[in-house]
Amino acid sequence: MIKYDKRTGALQANAIGKVASHYYIKHDSMSVYNENLKPHMNIIDVFRLFALSKEFQFIPIRENEKLELQKFIDKVPVPVKGSLDETATKINILLQAYISRFKLEGYDLNADMVYVTQSAGRIFRCLFEICIKRGWA
Repeated sequence: MIKYDKRTGALQANAIGKVASHYYIKHDSMSVYNENLKPHMNIIDVFRLFALSKEFQFIPIRENEKLELQKFIDKVPVPVKGSLDETATKINILLQAYISRFKLEGYDLNADMVYVTQSAGRIFRCLFEICIKRGWA
């Protein structure tokens, strides 16, 4: 994300580094995006890539949520990759539940969904900017 000049000690941000700083994306997430973002991805893979963002690494999967998540995994319009024990699966379900306007019962799930939906805009804009910089848009 940056270039380091050993001779002068200067740091210079590259295009991807500027995108990360503009959208407040963690460097771990940018690493995931660089590894997994491909020019031709289907919607299942795009949702999975979003859910793998390190911004969501501290969202836990609570035992009382598993039943409700299991109910939604069959109702969401885009199939979800992964098991219910993965945070990425929960994030994917919450994003699709928000888009589909499903009503969640638990307070914890609603709080997590608010965080996911507030982050979704900037993360998807970041992914779009990366695609533009690479000439894939």
